[in-house]
This record gives sequence, structure tokens and C-alpha cells, in this order.
Amino acid sequence: MRCTRCVLPDHTPNIVFGEDRVCNYCHTYEKFHYRGEAELLRTLDSFRRPDSKYDCLVGISGGRDSSYLLLKLVKDYGMKVLAVNYENPFTVPQAKANIENAIAALNVDIIRFQDKNDRHRRVCRDVVTAWFQRPSPALIPMVCIGCKPAWLGIYGIAKAHDIHCIASGGNPFEVISFKRELLGISRDETPNRAFFKYVYSLQEIVRNGAYFRPSIILALVKSYLLGNPYSIGLRLLWPDITWVEAFNYIEWTEQEIISRIETELGWNSPPQVRSTWRFDCRVKHLVDFMYVKTIGMTDKDEFYAKMVREGLMSRKDALRRLEEEDKLYLDQVHLMLSQAGIQDVSLLDKLN
Repeated sequence: MRCTRCVLPDHTPNIVFGEDRVCNYCHTYEKFHYRGEAELLRTLDSFRRPDSKYDCLVGISGGRDSSYLLLKLVKDYGMKVLAVNYENPFTVPQAKANIENAIAALNVDIIRFQDKNDRHRRVCRDVVTAWFQRPSPALIPMVCIGCKPAWLGIYGIAKAHDIHCIASGGNPFEVISFKRELLGISRDETPNRAFFKYVYSLQEIVRNGAYFRPSIILALVKSYLLGNPYSIGLRLLWPDITWVEAFNYIEWTEQEIISRIETELGWNSPPQVRSTWRFDCRVKHLVDFMYVKTIGMTDKDEFYAKMVREGLMSRKDALRRLEEEDKLYLDQVHLMLSQAGIQDVSLLDKLN
């Protein structure tokens, strides 16, 4: 059964249906209020510096939202932008091609950087191996902790080039509430307060001794202290750098985003993958596999549920897209595991 107003299924964590079969996620949901483009322009104008080479920095992954933000800042707002790319070891070839096309089309400078000593790949291997020892849906996000310290590199590059503004392309509907529910954090908590409460995950971690490896513990500490613009470490190290979430000001419109980046940047998503959302990293395919096999859904269910509530998509279209896009790409899962150094894919059978 799915909610009759949105599309959340009845196995969503902590979901409750009323007599009208409308879920509690809908009953407590408050529509997002944008600050407005005028306010965004005032914010960006405060960082324009005629005597400096760059006004702001944008982290670009080759995905749709970061590509669109780069386009928007350069073409629509006339900002002098430095693009930065963390060369994630699990990035798909199409995302790399999208980055090259965007840089060429917009004629912007880019700085690429990698992790040291193959740290990201090794952390991912250790976390995935530990997770399969005692599968927990609450700890699936830990698979991604290897890339969190990349924020330290991004802020360091901004400081080195005297840039005081980092613009982010994350949109407000990407905050997945059921992940918070799994950890005992209110789904209505503000992003900055929720970040500090992710320490609640420790009660799950201590139940699995396989996580007690130096690589994982160090990655967890770095992720909490330096792995998010809300983190204490980044704010203490660089208090003069402001993080601007563009889609808190301007409306996130999927159709416009896809249309513009395809037309103006030559952007594409892999033809074998149905969804254009978060395809740029192969780890996402493993994460989807984990969620489907443990709670029977993925974050697309909630992402589209929020779009329905916001009036950005009809419920009928959301159901159709979930039917088309909620696929498991086991070939990509196997390839990702191989890249992480995990040759024994029989561990996947544990969830099957």
C-alpha cells in the first residue's frame, strides 16, 4: 500500500496511515519557501570583487544540479567562478565527460584534486565489508563517508584563491526523511541541527564490532568534524567563507534544469540508467541495492513523494517514474565492489 496523497509505501520507516490512507509524512509536511532570486542576487553581489580573479567557487561532480548551478552563475548572473572537482574513484565516465563539456562551454577554470594514499577506496572497502557483517538500514549512509573529507580540500582551495563564497547545487527535496527516522532524528529537524545529531548513529555502530577499524574510525571523525559545511571544524578553520545554497533562493525545476544543461552544456546521463538523479557515482547503485534489500524502497520514493507534495509532479507521474527508475543495476554494483577491492561478491547473497 502507498499513501493516497504522495507515493510513500507502507514499509517506509515509522510511517503511519490515517483512515483516509494519507501518511503522517504528508500530515506534518510543510512546503518549502524560497528566499527569492532577488535575495540570491544581493548575496552574490556582496561577493563580487573587481580586483579578484574569482568571485565564488562551485564544486562540480558532473551531475545535473551542480552542472546547472555552474551554468546559472556564469551565464545568468555573470559571476567569475572557479570550478572544483574532487576526483572520486567511483565516478562514472559520463560524469567526467559532462564536466569537460561544461568547462569548455562556459570557459571557466577548474581545479581537480584526489584523496591521498587511495584513502577513499580503502575506507569504502572496509565500511562495505563491515556493513555486510551485520546489515543495518540505519547505517547505509556510512558507505559514503569516504568522500566527506573532500570538503576540507574544497575549503582549502577556496582559501588559497582568496574566495569567500562557495555555492552549492544541493536542492531541499534531497534531504531524505526516512534516513533520519532510522536513526531516531526528527524528520522535521533543520539540516544544521540534524547534522550534529548524526552522532546518534554511534549506538548502531557499536553493535557491529567490524566497524572498529582504524580506517573507519578516522573517517568517521573526519566526516563529523570536517565532512559538511555545517561541521564545527570547517566553521572554525574558515569562518570567513560563506556557503550559499542556491536552491534555497531560486526554485528547483527539474524540467528547466535538464533542458538547459543538455542544450547549453552538452550534458547527458548514461543511456542504461533510467534516472538522471545522482548517477555520477557508482556507490549510489550499491546504496540502492542495500535499501531495497533491507526496507524495500530507495530514496527516490521519498524524493518523488516530496515533489508530489510540492506540486512539482503528479502522483500518477511519480508512480510511473518509480516503476521505470527504481531498478537495481547489479552490473554496476559488481563493478563498484571490484573498484573498492572487494572481489568476493557472494556477500550480496546475504541480502538476497
